[in-house]
Amino acid sequence: MPAADVVVTGIGMVTPLGATAAESASAWASGGSAQSLPVPELAGTSLAHLRAAELPALDAASRLGSRKMLKYMSESAVLGCVAAHEAVEAAGVRRRFDPDQVGLYSGIGMAGASLADALPVLAASVGPSGRVESRLMGERGLAAANPLMSFKILPNMPGCLVSIVESIRGPNLIFTPWEGQTGAALLEGWRAVASGEVDCALCGAADNPGHPAILVHLARSGRLPSGQHVAAAAAYLVLERAGTAVRDGHRPIASLADVTIAASDGEPSDPLSGRMGRSFAAAPAVLLALACALPSGAPTVSIVGVDRQRFSAAVRGRP
Repeated sequence: MPAADVVVTGIGMVTPLGATAAESASAWASGGSAQSLPVPELAGTSLAHLRAAELPALDAASRLGSRKMLKYMSESAVLGCVAAHEAVEAAGVRRRFDPDQVGLYSGIGMAGASLADALPVLAASVGPSGRVESRLMGERGLAAANPLMSFKILPNMPGCLVSIVESIRGPNLIFTPWEGQTGAALLEGWRAVASGEVDCALCGAADNPGHPAILVHLARSGRLPSGQHVAAAAAYLVLERAGTAVRDGHRPIASLADVTIAASDGEPSDPLSGRMGRSFAAAPAVLLALACALPSGAPTVSIVGVDRQRFSAAVRGRP
């Protein structure tokens, strides 16, 4: 199956520029920029200068049609599920495809526990020396944990929850935690559709680098250059072959003529960072979604992650 036969038929986004794909694309096209704010949990510390982009108001329960699942979701999972649901609905995936022939190829950022969930575990694990001891964590700390905490800190859960919410039963591949891994997810989804391994692929990523624990790690590990801020974001795209879109009378948004990922000697370069903030794992998916949605977008998108992997995609046939 020729690569050019792969088309995009659904896009979903939640970014600091908008709560939907249309809002995000419109704000980007008009030159909008996200507002960044201090992170309250870091006030009074040596990292109080770090900032995170402000997200728009998001009624996730109404967007997903259920409040029950939210108790299992981290903030990253909420963003991912909302963006994925928008893409799936736009492409009519549920009514058009056998769920066993729909694959999920997802990039996920790092996970972090909230202080409310982590403190009881740590307090129960402190030994006579005043330090956290692994033995005590196993004996007492884990018993003090909120049973739902594991759903929020396991790195594969945001992708897992997308597959549950959208009833996806085809191949599920999760990649974590940097830009290059999301690039690999997009590449694998594109290849799976082009080769006929799946009839439809939901590809994208979600990341919440503004979580206080994650932000501290990013800053201390040198992955967040001075003067830059972070941004939680999510984007998903539905890929299928042009033939199924024609069969169902579903007009493609764009086609993907080529998708590549390769090692790079260049410095990390994120075209979104100046106006939106660094969203790390979500950035390649957001960049590709914007390129597909905007008629005036660049024909080729490219990003070099902190993992020194370059993701590139050639976008054709936009509206």
